[in-house]
Amino acid sequence: MDSTKVFINCPFDNDFFPLLKCLLFTLIYIDLKPQISETSDSGEARLHKIRDLMKDSLYSIHDLSRVKPLKPRGLPRFNMPFECGIDFGLKLCGKDDFHEKKFLILEAERFRYQKFISDIAGNDIGAHRNDPEQMIKVVRDWFKRNLKIEMPWHKEIWLAYNEFEYNYESILTGDGYDPKDIEAITFSDIIDFMREWVEKYKVDKAGI
Repeated sequence: MDSTKVFINCPFDNDFFPLLKCLLFTLIYIDLKPQISETSDSGEARLHKIRDLMKDSLYSIHDLSRVKPLKPRGLPRFNMPFECGIDFGLKLCGKDDFHEKKFLILEAERFRYQKFISDIAGNDIGAHRNDPEQMIKVVRDWFKRNLKIEMPWHKEIWLAYNEFEYNYESILTGDGYDPKDIEAITFSDIIDFMREWVEKYKVDKAGI
């Protein structure tokens, strides 16, 4: 497993996109590598890709906040708890070094998860309250505790993110893309864009 890779399991829709961008940006800002499945295949092929990303990532972030349907008479999204269960299965299977895997479980409200998936009680649970800045704080603070290294305060990351978001929206809009559409460009492009932006930002901030 790669100790710099972080598997991301979360809703992939426009409602969650502002939170997802903050999550990705925070990981990149603290020198970690977010891992997201972008395969267009369905069924078993997609599960194999997800499994491989999990097996290669020491850390996983599972967002279980989407427990309510987006539309009236709709159904909740079950992909996130399903993938979370697969990851726990790897950790508990007793093979290789998967027992060392570490999970951050995200929710909108603290302790709400106990109403629908109480078996994860005792694991690290973070509540982002559907707020982008709080998402940055929860993720940053969890990795600070686990990595035990010097790390910028969440306010620094939040300020940097706001500068990034302005640039991101300006560039995408200028190129004819909708910056608020999660499907406008690939996640690989978003991550590359973030990584290049953060590298330049840090150099400029250091005055090198």
